Amino acid sequence: MILDAEDAQRFIRWYSLLLLAIRGEPVPDEANLVEKLVQGRARLMKEPALLLEAKAQLAARFAEVDFEVVAAVESLEVRRWVYLRDSKLHSIFIDQAGDRAVAVVGLTDRLRTLLGGSGVYLETGVVRYCGRFVCDGLIGQVVWLGPNYRESFNERYRELKSAGRFYL
Repeated sequence: MILDAEDAQRFIRWYSLLLLAIRGEPVPDEANLVEKLVQGRARLMKEPALLLEAKAQLAARFAEVDFEVVAAVESLEVRRWVYLRDSKLHSIFIDQAGDRAVAVVGLTDRLRTLLGGSGVYLETGVVRYCGRFVCDGLIGQVVWLGPNYRESFNERYRELKSAGRFYL
């Protein structure tokens, strides 16, 4: 339910550097880091072309840029999701429109561990990285779902899965 530790650390490092560069802070500063990352991500969602500028900034600073992470960030979807439940291999997310479901893994911790349970409506980013859908770990606006909502979303998940709209 989580990425390989080396892949996770690579993603965290380069994703953080990209988001900080997009935010206009090329040198990482630990003070209020999560808030800065969320601000960088929000700015990226409003102005996707900033990713090219950030990539160029990092290429000028570092001998090698991890372009697999850059490609993952290009696939970033920040939206509200229903984190329905876990299977043995992944967590099940349903997008806010209820049009599709995706199998999501965490970076270094299971999503259930981060949130304290499943059955949650939340806002987060999901990327395609290392052949999997990965939660970016920046989670906001958490709303716990009651049993009737959870059952309704379980039913929707079954419909999506049978229609071929559950993506691994």
